Amino acid sequence: MLSILKHHTILYVEDELKIQSNIVEYLESYFDIVYVASDGEEALRLYYYYSPDILLLDINLPLKDGLSVALEVRSTNSIVRIIMLTAHTETEKLLIATELKLTKYLIKPIAPKEFKETMKLLAKELTQYPSHLVHLNAECVWDKNKEILTLKGMAIFLTHKEHKLFKLLIKNKTQTVYYNEIMAIVWEDALEQDISFDSVKNQVSKLRKKLPLDTLKSVYGQGYVLL
Repeated sequence: MLSILKHHTILYVEDELKIQSNIVEYLESYFDIVYVASDGEEALRLYYYYSPDILLLDINLPLKDGLSVALEVRSTNSIVRIIMLTAHTETEKLLIATELKLTKYLIKPIAPKEFKETMKLLAKELTQYPSHLVHLNAECVWDKNKEILTLKGMAIFLTHKEHKLFKLLIKNKTQTVYYNEIMAIVWEDALEQDISFDSVKNQVSKLRKKLPLDTLKSVYGQGYVLL
């Protein structure tokens, strides 16, 4: 189950560098992409730029505290998972945190066993309620709800056929999509015409130029796979 975390991104915010370094090392064993911030304002900049699936926030941060960051994020995003970290147990802060629909509230220092249990809980939640964002890499994101592909926050223009082809590939991510499937979906209004393999290869070549390097692979004699 924990392998699902590899397909999601996390933003970790902590101002104590020694703690930050240790936790990042833990996180990198679960996630391929870990964004790191040292204060609340930097955290929000990274959040709006990268749209991570998970936030791991220390409550006591410079410039803007973790609760303020979480409240701002929650005001527009009810899906992103949030884990709060604190060395304090003030009742007032705990009460505010309960309104944020947290995945977990952790008291520092975090025991390795508790950290792993939290990762399992995250994986379970993400399996039950999958994110609407799919990350091709750290900068290229597909929004399943809006059906928009972005690079560094900017929308990538896809032609009608490119859009249909990409939707087919992203739906079957990491699985081979065969030539006949592509023909049936991308050229659905022209099945009576003789669609050649060259037409498919040409369309894939155009789309590949708009995607991150090495994310769209050819499967010899069969089709293509989006990694």
